[in-house]
Amino acid sequence: MIDPDAVLPGGDRGPGLIRQPEFRYAVTVFTATYNRAPLLSRVYQSLVAQTFRDFEWLIVDDGSTDGSEEVVRQFISEARIPIRYIWQENRGLHSAINRGVREAKGYFFAHIDS
Repeated sequence: MIDPDAVLPGGDRGPGLIRQPEFRYAVTVFTATYNRAPLLSRVYQSLVAQTFRDFEWLIVDDGSTDGSEEVVRQFISEARIPIRYIWQENRGLHSAINRGVREAKGYFFAHIDS
């Protein structure tokens, strides 16, 4: 929703800013995936190795049937970084990205492919 009176962290304000009621992280690292289970561990290992820790990893699974969910559930169980996993019916990359933007809890949004 466009809000002409929106105020973002740091005091930025002005017409046309999109209101985001609450940021829990500085950055949402976003990955859209579709049947890429073997490649998700590369992204995970890279994120775990970061020294900057104020981020969440948001994964939108666009209808995978290759065990991607089980791979991500294993990462989540390790509790090394905050991970949110959302599965949706296959609608294409554009739909997964739009869902990620809507679900993000970070002030910044970084799209990283698997």
